[in-house]
Order: sequence, then C-alpha cells, then structure tokens
Amino acid sequence: MNPKKIKNVTINASFSSENEVAKKNMDVIIDFFSLYLGDTDKFYSLWVEDNPVVITPFTTDDVAVLHDSVQEGWDAVKGFFNPIFNDMKGTFEWTIDEFMVGENPNTIVTKTRSHIDITANGAWGEDKKIKYNGIYVQIFKFENNKIKSFEEYYDTALLNKQYS
Repeated sequence: MNPKKIKNVTINASFSSENEVAKKNMDVIIDFFSLYLGDTDKFYSLWVEDNPVVITPFTTDDVAVLHDSVQEGWDAVKGFFNPIFNDMKGTFEWTIDEFMVGENPNTIVTKTRSHIDITANGAWGEDKKIKYNGIYVQIFKFENNKIKSFEEYYDTALLNKQYS
C-alpha cells in the first residue's frame, strides 16, 4: 500500500472495514489528526456536543495538560487541548499505521506515530523547544460519527524525559 498524505497526516493504514459507520469514523480520525495545531473550531466540531471525554495514561504536575487521567466534559477537554493548540508552534505530524475495527464500528483503535518539533509557551514554559518521535495506541469511541471519547497510550518515560 502506498502511503497517502492529507495535511500533516500520513496514512499507511488500510480502510479494510466494509462497515459504512466504521469508514465514516475512520475519516473523522483522519480529520482529528489533520487539525492538530490547526483550526480549533473544526477540531471541536468532530466531538459530541454532550460530555466528551479524554483519557490519558498517567497524570503529573510536570506536564501542563496532564493533571487528571480523565478529562470529562467540555471545560476539561478544552483544558487539555487548548494549551496544545494555543501554546505550541512548529511541526506536529502524524502517521496512522493501523486502524483496528472490531465488532462495534463505533470503537476504533489506532496505532500511530508522531514527529514533533515545536516551540511551546504558556503553561509549558517560555520558548521551550520540544522535539521527539512518539509511538501511540489510541482508542476512539464514537456516537453518530462524532468522537465521544479519545484514550491514548504512549511511552510515558520518553515524555517525562523530554519535559524534565
């Protein structure tokens, strides 16, 4: 399969599901990654209106957006993503290596990689240079082709090393 490039997202994964709901949800996932450091209004329009959720693998006071493992509701979700959108400038590229669709087309697991080379400000510090390549597993849950929850797992030791 030849990789497909959409904005800052390279897609190595196939859309092997025959389920139309799953296909629409995979398109939403591509939009999710393509809007990173981009249009926040479009990004938030991908989410359910009522009680969206972001789940992270750990919490720490050292990383600006990881004070709670579960960010539930719009205030908490925006509290997680707004510092990323507002305080980071530079390159934030994603590669989607795999979509895993099970029996429920409204739950999709992705294997992704990131290439991050940014300067962060605000809660991250002042002109803090952050550069790394990450590997992730994410679980997206959908309701009517809108993101209900986003759960992400990654190398927390690498993140801690980068931010310390």
